[in-house]
Amino acid sequence: MPYIVNSSPGAGLRFEPSSTLADKSAAMKWAVGLEERGMRQIRIKDTVSGLVYDVASLRAAIKAE
Repeated sequence: MPYIVNSSPGAGLRFEPSSTLADKSAAMKWAVGLEERGMRQIRIKDTVSGLVYDVASLRAAIKAE
């Protein structure tokens, strides 16, 4: 489970705990779901390489593969 997804809520929204996911596409789906619920400052960390992505940069990394 190398991808950890964290986010910060907007005003008046409840906090959502981080989630650990197996691959980039699962992490992307989780991040998009967080965006749809109004979460901001979404960060996805690849625990193997140490890279930290936002939604746009993870989307670009997936397209580049």
